[in-house]
Amino acid sequence: MSQLLTSGHDEHAAVDAGIDEERISPSVRSPREGARQETADQAVDRATGVVMALGRLDGGRAGAVLREVVQRTGIPLPRIAELLTVWAPTGELNLGLRIALEEAIRDQHRVRTVDQSTGRPVTAHGRAGAH
Repeated sequence: MSQLLTSGHDEHAAVDAGIDEERISPSVRSPREGARQETADQAVDRATGVVMALGRLDGGRAGAVLREVVQRTGIPLPRIAELLTVWAPTGELNLGLRIALEEAIRDQHRVRTVDQSTGRPVTAHGRAGAH
């Protein structure tokens, strides 16, 4: 996971890879333009999806990660969502936010619950743990 969080994209990667800049959506090119084009709720939904994919978490746990990142950084949720949705395609994310995100995802993986039907511990992914 650290590798995913710390890997960035070269500024010229799109040109070097032969990607047509005109086909890239405006929300990818400019965070402010993208934020104006979608509501805060839509941005949070997209950011939740980013966290779900990155952390291999379900939607509820991904939402908990976002709330934890807000608590750790003091940055409002809509801004966190905007930064994460821009980071996904560009690789650009503030180091403090990267660390908070990585720690919150790690914490979600450590969370254990009990399966009500069996009484056995269940991991964050829903698999029964060892007795």
